[in-house]
Amino acid sequence: MKKFLLFIFVFIIISVLNISQSSASDKDLTSADIREKEQKITVNISEQVEKQIPRVRDPELEKMLSDLTARIRPHMERDLNYEVRIIKRKDPHAFSLPGGLTYITTGMLQFLKSEDETAAVLARQFTHSDLSHWLVQSSRNEKIDFQTMAEVAAATQSGKVAGNMVRSYLNRAVINFYDIDLEEETDLKALGLMEKSGYNEVAMLTYLERMRIERLKQIYVRGIDIKYRNGFKPLETIMETMKFLKKKDNNKPTDPVRTDMIRANTDMEERVELLLKYFKDNNIEIRRKDAVNILRVNKKDYSGRISISVDKTEVLSAEKNNGTETMFEVFKARLDRDLQLETAPYDIQVQNVLGSNALLIAGRPVLYEKDLTDVVQDLSIIRTNLIKALTEARRENFLTDYYE
Repeated sequence: MKKFLLFIFVFIIISVLNISQSSASDKDLTSADIREKEQKITVNISEQVEKQIPRVRDPELEKMLSDLTARIRPHMERDLNYEVRIIKRKDPHAFSLPGGLTYITTGMLQFLKSEDETAAVLARQFTHSDLSHWLVQSSRNEKIDFQTMAEVAAATQSGKVAGNMVRSYLNRAVINFYDIDLEEETDLKALGLMEKSGYNEVAMLTYLERMRIERLKQIYVRGIDIKYRNGFKPLETIMETMKFLKKKDNNKPTDPVRTDMIRANTDMEERVELLLKYFKDNNIEIRRKDAVNILRVNKKDYSGRISISVDKTEVLSAEKNNGTETMFEVFKARLDRDLQLETAPYDIQVQNVLGSNALLIAGRPVLYEKDLTDVVQDLSIIRTNLIKALTEARRENFLTDYYE
């Protein structure tokens, strides 16, 4: 992982230095000039990426990604070479290069729950390229410490291993390469791309909410030791960098637990809050279950019986006949409509409606007691089963406030 990130970052640094030198002598670069430089950088970096990490050739997955790209691409502002390649890594990760090329890991494809979430990831990465965020971020870093970057480039050209500061930059790239304002700009623009492309915008929210959980899973603290699940340990590098800074600039070391890693999770919280505000301001109802393919209602026939289950939880069953077949179809449709991840357990109730007990979800009847002639469970048991299924569905994303 460190070698892979090192190659990527070194190429970007060298390219930024070259562009900076060119800009000093020619401030009137055209968009065609910039695009040409971006494409050259992309070719160089992609060669190194694919030397370090195996590229996966899967016709079915590649076609799926190509189809998604074809729907999103017409809505991009710049005509870049938008393309998606799969690389073999367990961690969920995706990154874009300046010319529009995006890499997505096999771990990310397994992590994503739906086509809409995959579209959200691609829309974000394409937007980073579209807005030249790689150049914006690199320029900010250059202004902060141009001399160090120049030393990095010199060390790389001479074939020497880059110093501590490079590893610090790489750690920041692993954790959160782009500043929060660039990430938020990307999130909002990508939402517009999803809407124009016909994808579920809520998938951007569910993706970010679950990535926040994933980051917390990957980071754990044992004393002052921080480890990533994939084995890469940024703490040691950060500590070395801090010692280097203290020796060179007489700066006070900062507790690494409170720096980049905590900041990355704080940024993620801010980004989720921004999306929630966007949906509220635009009167968009948040219904997460379709975006994450959960709370799926299934009707099954087996051995002369019929059942309704929500995900893996059986809700009710009965002998199969014309009456139960029709009743179960109606109940399934109502559950699909009314049972949401945002449903509060207390909104699943058994009440008297026009002289007959009924099971209600958010005030809407979904099943009547009078229809349960051939059903083993009563309404209270069915209610309990629905609440169990709802609780299980929320378990994976335990930090989300579904009532916000």
